[in-house]
Amino acid sequence: MRTSLFLSLPLFFLACDGGTDSSDTSGDTDDTADTDTDTADTDTGDAPFCETPTACVDVGGACALEGVQTEDLCLTADKAWLLRGGVTIGDDVNSTTIKIEPGTTVYGESAQVSFLAIARHSKIIAEGTATAPIVFTSDQLDGQRGRGDWGGLAINGLATINGCDGSDPCEAEAEGGVGKYGGDNDADNSGIVKYVRLEFGGVVISTDNEINGFGLAGVGSGTVIDYVQIHAQNDDCIEFWGGTVSAKHVVCSLPGDDGIDWDFGWRGNMQHALVIQDAAAGNNGIEADNHESAFASEPISNPTLSNITLVGESTIAASNYGTMLRRGTSGHLTNIAITGFSKACLSIRDQQTYDNFATTSAIDHTIMACAKPYEDSADELESMQEGDVFEAEPTNAIEADLMLTGVAVAGPDLRPKSGSPLLGSGQAPSGAWWDAATYVGAFDGTTDWTDGWTAYPAN
Repeated sequence: MRTSLFLSLPLFFLACDGGTDSSDTSGDTDDTADTDTDTADTDTGDAPFCETPTACVDVGGACALEGVQTEDLCLTADKAWLLRGGVTIGDDVNSTTIKIEPGTTVYGESAQVSFLAIARHSKIIAEGTATAPIVFTSDQLDGQRGRGDWGGLAINGLATINGCDGSDPCEAEAEGGVGKYGGDNDADNSGIVKYVRLEFGGVVISTDNEINGFGLAGVGSGTVIDYVQIHAQNDDCIEFWGGTVSAKHVVCSLPGDDGIDWDFGWRGNMQHALVIQDAAAGNNGIEADNHESAFASEPISNPTLSNITLVGESTIAASNYGTMLRRGTSGHLTNIAITGFSKACLSIRDQQTYDNFATTSAIDHTIMACAKPYEDSADELESMQEGDVFEAEPTNAIEADLMLTGVAVAGPDLRPKSGSPLLGSGQAPSGAWWDAATYVGAFDGTTDWTDGWTAYPAN
């Protein structure tokens, strides 16, 4: 029988004394994350991270959080925190802030559907460091943990989304019962998530009704997402439902479904990200939609991605494409490395999607190494080239071997070896937010930005 770390923990009410400053959202606006000093940006001088720590009744070494929290919280690393069922920060009207100290562990209770949701108007300041990441994990004992033990982290914002048939502003109910999202503020700030690991989550409640490992719904561009690992999730690792939030340094390891997923009008950026599957589960490395039925619904999904490595598993029989673009999405995909997916490296579906990529969207400096590069093989390649969707070499290439250092899921090292076709064949993205990178994939041949703060436990 699987045993919870907190099996004997009784129900109790959390007692808060005071609150944190909800206006403290200066966060990390540094656009050169690779030189990050690993200091908590919200910490000044010698002041403690939690000026007013959240108090609780300590039972069995853990503090339980429940229900809707309307008082500011600050979780310290000297306590173990337990999400007992769904925990929502804020009431979708007033502003509430949860701060989480570097090195803190938050457990999701597996006896019920548990999650942490940040409501609109509220914020999360979860800012770990490379040496003291914040970890969200299962309440089961090591060796007994598994996909879907708890839900995940969901952030709901006030940025624009599509699919509302003309209502203004457009808003929707998020999957999994984690709250409403959407609004009219594309610059909305939901806080900071930095150096955070999310393990053994992802709950499938019913068909098309899931809680993903990390859900970003209508989240605005004022929000900082950097150095986040989503590991061994039962559903998607990270999904964007509309909004304008951007993300850097994202690790998706052993997903049960898709790695990176977007729909409903996401228009942010992503740089330095990897997806690595195992033989047990997993669908598409990237699954990209605009809207599931109204393909031309505005705002149209149109993100920009650069320096992404997608490593598939050739034995997976389900839908297993490196990148699946469909349902009217647009986008700009540059410096993408794709290898090992059982169906194909690339699939572009639906006329609206083809039209977008033949006019306003692009795929370039992308290198693929799958047994079948394209879903429709020669026919699809010919149609994409004729429509200027996907140019031939040297802008894009098909290679037999990307020469990655090591792809073992117990501790992958996806840096390219000397002589790899990924090195020196990329195009550096332009703009203040981006790191200059002239290589294809998530890594250069030297620096492993995942080192120290990531982990790959089997259970």
